[in-house]
Amino acid sequence: MSTATVPTPATPGIADAPAPPERTSSLGIDLKPLRVAGAGMLAVAAVRPWLPFTLGPPCPLRTVTGVPCPFCGMTRGVTALVHGQLSSAFSYNPGAFLVVAMAIVLLVAWRWQRVRIPVWAVFVFFAALWAFQLFKYSTGRPL
Repeated sequence: MSTATVPTPATPGIADAPAPPERTSSLGIDLKPLRVAGAGMLAVAAVRPWLPFTLGPPCPLRTVTGVPCPFCGMTRGVTALVHGQLSSAFSYNPGAFLVVAMAIVLLVAWRWQRVRIPVWAVFVFFAALWAFQLFKYSTGRPL
């Protein structure tokens, strides 16, 4: 009786399988377009009170549903903050402080080309802004 084994066909090993794409938990953001947008935002906010017309379209979500979006009041908040009206800026939208701070940092740190932001931080930022807006909406405070 022979104890030889029958050869089996080769099965692909784990190393032969393509690697799944890596999940990233952060967003890579190019800063050049944001730097230009930040400079434009600060310039418009500086002259906005003296313009004879209103800049920007109304919020689509608030127009259709009456419910404010996370960015409702951001234009007025940035304008108030650029003009030194801190309490008005906070009451319009507290996100204006972060947006103006980011614009100033981008202009000062002009050598930075790219930055990575954790995805969870973006969600927390939007959730906090929307919670603030919904709080104002539910308590009857001016939007």
